[in-house]
Amino acid sequence: MLSDDGQNSSGGDQQSADIEFHSVQPPNSIVSGIWNASFNGIYRANVYLERSPKISGLQGNQAILRNQFLGEAYFLRALHYYNLVMLYGDVPLITSELINTAQLDIARSPKAEVFAQIEKDLLEGLKTLPVSYPNAALIQPVVGISGGSEVGRVTAGAAKTLLGYLYLTTGNSIKAEQYLKEIVSSNIYSLNAAFTTNFNALGGTKNSPESILEAQFTTPATLGGAQTDFSFQFGPADEVVGGVNSLARNRPTDNTLIEGITLNSTLVQSFTAPDLRKNATVSYNTVTPIRSTNKKYWVPGAAAQGSANWVIFRYADALLLLAEALQNQGKDGEALIELNKVHAHPRTGLIAYVGLTGTALRDAIRLERRLELAMEGRRWIDLLRWNNVEAVMAAHGRPVKAGTKGLLPIPQGEIEKSTKFIQNPGY
Repeated sequence: MLSDDGQNSSGGDQQSADIEFHSVQPPNSIVSGIWNASFNGIYRANVYLERSPKISGLQGNQAILRNQFLGEAYFLRALHYYNLVMLYGDVPLITSELINTAQLDIARSPKAEVFAQIEKDLLEGLKTLPVSYPNAALIQPVVGISGGSEVGRVTAGAAKTLLGYLYLTTGNSIKAEQYLKEIVSSNIYSLNAAFTTNFNALGGTKNSPESILEAQFTTPATLGGAQTDFSFQFGPADEVVGGVNSLARNRPTDNTLIEGITLNSTLVQSFTAPDLRKNATVSYNTVTPIRSTNKKYWVPGAAAQGSANWVIFRYADALLLLAEALQNQGKDGEALIELNKVHAHPRTGLIAYVGLTGTALRDAIRLERRLELAMEGRRWIDLLRWNNVEAVMAAHGRPVKAGTKGLLPIPQGEIEKSTKFIQNPGY
């Protein structure tokens, strides 16, 4: 909703509306929710990273699994911090277990320090993360742990994808190329023949060959359940049991359905007519008022809670990051090959780009990321990485709040609890 890809409908949810219109204030519950959930994850990772190496007497698979889980914890801490620093800028860098409230009164660390810690964590995690599951380092048989039940855990490919994001964000395209090429050369991942295979809502397969990392969800009948609320996040209220009248959150932007305001460069109109991905990304409800919906994660008539996985990283994302890293270095020929692997794949219905170089190639890669990864939570981070968020959003008709450079505010509750926090500019 922050980006030019997402919008709400009028009425019902001021917190979400403030996000879309960039009128958000520090008390906003979405802003504090992201912050709190992220630091909760960081706290848990810190506890494991600090305590588990002190466990003595581990033998065989116990020691191997402990080290595997260390790699996972390093990755998760890095992922949380990457999201935090991109959304909020400078954030407190905490890498040890907090044991008393006095430790909470700390200052925000500069972005450069946080980026350095993310890199350190990911490189450390790569020492023990398996390339795939089941973990080949384990001594067989593994009692109670089958390869199937391990699918969905963090792998080296996930860490290398996040390193690609990190290095492109910090301007190190050479390093980004190195790790992203390692993903390609691993021959572990491949693009699905059908685009829809990536998404459970479209009849797809969980943890498919294109999947690098997915958040795993299930239903109440299995393992007690960890369900999604995608119906409330993406479905039109008139089709969701218990939904708020006239509310539809996280809709693909469509300038034919804008209510009372003109938006430019909307997502739906950015697809060309032959692009088969459009119909796999956008759908419309059947009653008035007509709403666009995120087809990748919403099944009309679905229950309020579901079991579809959320895709965090997939191979197409890594290929386009590699194209970006290559183009940044002037390796236009190589970049065009990687771009066309996604753009001209039979599943898109599109023909290959020919002869693109320089700015035209850069813009084609950026457009491809927008269309291929539409509504998957990538667009806003991309705009921040490219340092064009202010220009893009102004042209779209939803300018970012003056002076903020697109950053969210530090939650008001955090400002009030700390003597050292300073609010982000513009708030």
